[in-house]
Amino acid sequence: MNLKEIFRIQNVLKKNGYFDISRIANEIYEYSTLNNIPIDSILKRISNQEPWEYIRGFTEFRGRTFLVTKNTLIPRVESEQLVDIAMELIEKENIKKVVDVGTGSGCLIISIAEEVEKEDIEYIGVDISKEALKVAEKNDRKNKVVFKQQDLVNEDDLEDNTLIVANLPYIPTGMYEKLDRSVKDFEPKLALDGGEDGLKYYKKLIELITNSGKKILLLIEIEPSTLEDLERYLEDTPIKIFRDYRSQKRFVLLHFS
Repeated sequence: MNLKEIFRIQNVLKKNGYFDISRIANEIYEYSTLNNIPIDSILKRISNQEPWEYIRGFTEFRGRTFLVTKNTLIPRVESEQLVDIAMELIEKENIKKVVDVGTGSGCLIISIAEEVEKEDIEYIGVDISKEALKVAEKNDRKNKVVFKQQDLVNEDDLEDNTLIVANLPYIPTGMYEKLDRSVKDFEPKLALDGGEDGLKYYKKLIELITNSGKKILLLIEIEPSTLEDLERYLEDTPIKIFRDYRSQKRFVLLHFS
């Protein structure tokens, strides 16, 4: 290993806002060597704010490798907690079906399907993006999930004892416009911009579930600053709030019956 090159890569990463520069520098060096790609061409893309995950084409989520493209969000470590909460609900409640709305790369529903030990549960991942679903299907190497192209949920998805997990676009438009270039210029706006209040798609999803009259649990990830608006919208709907590892109020569980 060329330590001089490693240090050079680390300096570029540091200048471009990366934190775990030692690990990523080693990954870049290895990727360059294995694929016969000049390091300078990779560093040029890094300096242009292109995320490393898109450059190499995959990322890690709960110890698994997931393909990612510019048609899918890069899974965040915060979202791993959604899997833990979902698994606890499946264990405690009489869940027969799990639906991941806005599945993207499929990281949530695939992780849940592979980690839950129960055998009699149906797993579905839906997304409006055909290109994102192609990525999710490739990531589902054990073929545990049925993927469907659609906007939010349809009548067939809404059955009693269903757990719906959703990490929909939740960033308020004003906040989205101020995001770093690495996010705004490369990750799909369709998967990020949640409208003026960040709740545009969650309100539509909640309305569909409410109108179904079914016994359903809805577990969502939100932008913490939108929680008060969400609580006002929900009125008397029972909710439970979970904090992420940064102590932010990021996950919300809603009970419908």
